[in-house]
Amino acid sequence: MSENPTIPGPQYTFNEAIGVCLALCQRALAEVRALARIPGPRGERGPPGEIGIKGERGPKGEPGRNASDLTHLQEYVIEQIDRILKTGKLTTPDGGRTLCWAIGDAVHEIKTAIVLDAGVWKDSTTYVSGDGVTLGGSFFIAQTTTTAKPGKSDEWRLAVKRGSDGRDARSDEKRAAEIVRFK
Repeated sequence: MSENPTIPGPQYTFNEAIGVCLALCQRALAEVRALARIPGPRGERGPPGEIGIKGERGPKGEPGRNASDLTHLQEYVIEQIDRILKTGKLTTPDGGRTLCWAIGDAVHEIKTAIVLDAGVWKDSTTYVSGDGVTLGGSFFIAQTTTTAKPGKSDEWRLAVKRGSDGRDARSDEKRAAEIVRFK
């Protein structure tokens, strides 16, 4: 049996996933701002021989955007993330060990370290890593996919050991009630 027989924890938390989404949105916003500073393509030239009238020179414009719409864009990003999260669907194909978060066509799996109670151990049943079974009053957790009997194999970890049998505290004869005095 290995020295550290533990089930690995989840790869990332829900809050970390939201943080990644927000970081991506902020990066996209920065890219949009950068593109807004690039001048557009030159317009078409007029027909030959015609000369246009030159007007007055206008005031000098600012280079790119001035971030006056930053609050509006942040609110828009938050609304879009909220809308996307509401359309998401959370399922678990194996009773909670794997969480599947589906948004549109994308499905993200999150592995958890949850021990699932598989009841009393049954011969010739296949158990997967993280299944918990009872046998002889003890509780075992599967470390790998196994059909072996708990207690006889390193594929199981003893989580709770059976206690010793106690004596019956009651005797067959009835005892007289004793007076209890408090000081």
